This record gives sequence, structure tokens and C-alpha cells, in this order.
Amino acid sequence: MMMNLYQRLEEDLLPGGKAFISITGGGGKTTLLSGFGRYLASRGRSVLLTTTAKVASPYLHDYGVDRIYGDEGVLSHMPEKGSLVFYAEHHTMDMKKWIAPRPEVLSALYGRYDAVLSEADGSRGLPLKVHTERDPVIHPLTTSSIAVAGLWGIGGKAYSVSFGDGRGIPVDRDYLQWYIDAPAGLTKGFTGRCCIVFNGAENCGEEIIAMLSTLSYPEGIPVYAASEKEDRIYGIIR
Repeated sequence: MMMNLYQRLEEDLLPGGKAFISITGGGGKTTLLSGFGRYLASRGRSVLLTTTAKVASPYLHDYGVDRIYGDEGVLSHMPEKGSLVFYAEHHTMDMKKWIAPRPEVLSALYGRYDAVLSEADGSRGLPLKVHTERDPVIHPLTTSSIAVAGLWGIGGKAYSVSFGDGRGIPVDRDYLQWYIDAPAGLTKGFTGRCCIVFNGAENCGEEIIAMLSTLSYPEGIPVYAASEKEDRIYGIIR
């Protein structure tokens, strides 16, 4: 029986029907932002997609939204149930990216929406992310967190698949355990209800999913091997 990723995330992270969700890590944050946002809107919720860092321009990535705002004119908009709105600020130096609004504006908007989904990290398209002191950028109203890691990074060298890690060591089981445990690793910034999504499971073998089950994770956090594009869970790791 196929299990849907976004339904499980809804159950895990929005038990009361309202949440501010920060998405961190690498390997599928923007895909998760748009896919989960569309799912929640289809469930009748008003949803805001935004960022506390940088996010792909809505003119280059199809978020599937009903409205796009690039300035604080978003404050004049009253969302309807089932609507999906994108809001970030234009980046004057990089037209491919839009940047974080003022935190107090996001705080005001959270009062209007059932769910705010925020991309809170950057990994330059790489599947893994080792953080600095500056990131991820977690909004103070965050109620839930999702850490994303791309399974296609397994087998590569850290310097080529893990943003922020210049070492030439292989990304294998030992590396992943270090990545989960390290203060600057996968779960940095976790706030509120949390979960981990290993994305790209549609393109990896059963042995990879089995290996994920042998790793140790923080207590009480659901872990999924999944395909964000397919909205499918291939393995409930925990």
C-alpha cells in the first residue's frame, strides 16, 4: 500500500491545523515547499510560501500558487481558505533568487494563514548541507521543522555533495551517522515538532533504505525515505 508523504507530514506537524514550518537542509527543500504547500491548500487551508533565507524566483520555479507578492503589499491581501500565496522580496543583485521578508512582517502574516512554509536554508542545489553559525535562519514563531537530505549524495565525496564540507571523505553510512549527530549537521535548528525526509528514494535501491534503518536518530522524530516529486513514502525509517 502506497503511503503519501504530504499526508504523513500533515499528521506529524499540523495536529491542530495551524503551523509555521521551517524547512532546512539540502536536496529538495524547494520541491517540498511547493509540493507540501499545494497539498495543504487542496485540504482547504490558507497557505503562505516564503523564506527566511533565499528561495528560487517564482518566475523560474512553478510553486503552483494563486498569487505572488514581491513586496509588503502582501499585507493588504486577506487569504481565502484553500488558497496558496507566495511572498518574498525581490533580490536586486540576483534575479534567480528572492530573499527573506522582514521577520515582523512574517509574524503579522502568520496570524492570517493556517500554514506558513518557510525555506530556512540554502545549499546551492547540493543534496546535503553542513551549517555555519549563520544558518539555518529559524523564524521565532516556528512550530515545526523539516530537515531534508538528498539520497543521491550517497557514494559521492563530501566536498562535491555536501555544501559546507570540503573534505574528500566518502558519503557512506559512517558519514551519514556523523551528519545526523553533528551540531552543525542535519538537525541543526530543529524547533517544535520535527521530522527528517530523505528525498530521492525513487531512484535508490532497497539496500540504501535498509541502511538508513541502521542509523541512530534523535528520539521521537519521524524519519522517512521518500520521493517528494511522487508524494510517496518508500520507507518509514522511524
